[in-house]
Amino acid sequence: MKSLITLHLTALALLAMVLSGCKKDAIEKTYENKEYIAGYTRHDPEESDAFHLFNKNLLTYPLPEASGLVSGRKNPGLIYIHEDSGNRPVVFVYDTLGTFLGEIVLAGVNNRDWEDIAIGPGPETDVSYIYVGDIGDNKSVREELMIHRFPEPDIILVPDSLPFKIILTGFSTIKYRYPDGPRDAETLMIDPATKDLIIITKREVNVHVYRLLYPQAVDNYTPVFFKGKLPFRTIVGGDISPDGKEILIKDYGRIYHWKVSDDIMGTLFWQTPSMVAYIPEVQGEAIGWTADGTGYFTTTETDKHQADPILYHYRRR
Repeated sequence: MKSLITLHLTALALLAMVLSGCKKDAIEKTYENKEYIAGYTRHDPEESDAFHLFNKNLLTYPLPEASGLVSGRKNPGLIYIHEDSGNRPVVFVYDTLGTFLGEIVLAGVNNRDWEDIAIGPGPETDVSYIYVGDIGDNKSVREELMIHRFPEPDIILVPDSLPFKIILTGFSTIKYRYPDGPRDAETLMIDPATKDLIIITKREVNVHVYRLLYPQAVDNYTPVFFKGKLPFRTIVGGDISPDGKEILIKDYGRIYHWKVSDDIMGTLFWQTPSMVAYIPEVQGEAIGWTADGTGYFTTTETDKHQADPILYHYRRR
C-alpha cells in the first residue's frame, strides 16, 4: 500500500510539473504574440518642465554623423557614441564634458548602418553589456540586421596614454529578420528588467515596435515579435533609464518621456507621454540617459549650418 501511495504521489508531482510547464509555455506564448494598441494620438502629449538644459559642450573630436549615445555603467563618467552608415566600426569614448578619450574598435565587422546603441544587462550576472545596433535600412531592402554585443570594458584613464584604443575581437553578434518584411530603424533599447531588446522603426506613419526576447541567439536568427504601432513618425533614437522606470524616445524636433507604471510595453502603448526639454539640433539622432538617471544627453550631426557637434546635457529640475 505504501508503495502505491508513493507511486500515486509521484505521478501527481509529475503531472503538476507538466501542467506547470504547459502553463508557463502558454503564458510565454501569449506574451510573445500579444500586440498592443496605443491609447493616445500623436497630438495628445503635452509639454513638461520636468527637465532643463544644464550645460552644453563641443565634442573635442568631432563626429560629423553621430547617431547613438549611451552613458557608461561600469564607467559612469564616460559616454559612448558611434556614427552611422559607412563610417568606421568604432565606439568613441568621451567624458561628460565632451572631451575625447579614446575608441573601441570592433574588429572584423562593417558599419553598414549603425543607428543606435544601448547598454544594460546580458548573459552574465552583474555585467554591463554594450549593444551596437546595425539596424538602419534607408531603402528597406536588408533581409538581415544585426546587433553587436560585448561587455563594457574596464577603462583606466592614464593621461600619458590618451587617446587610447581598444581592439575587440570576442564580441557576439545577434542576427534577426523582421516578421513582416524589411524595415528602417534607428532606435534600439534594452529593458533592464527582462533583458529583452526593443526596436522602434523610423519611416512609417505610425512607427512599429518589435521585441527580441532574452536570451537572444548568437548562433542562429533571434525571433522578432511585432508588438504594435506607436502614433509617431520619424523616431530616431531612444533609451530606457538604468533603473527601468523611465523611457525617452525622440524624433527630430521633440523628446517624449514616459514614467513606467507597470511594464515597458504597457507604458509605451497605454500611457500618454509628455514632451520634455530639447533644443532641436542639426539632424539630432542620439539620446541617452545619464548613468545616475537624473538627466539625459543628446548630440548633433554636423552640416554647413553647424560646424561642430555639441553635447547637450539636460537635468531633472
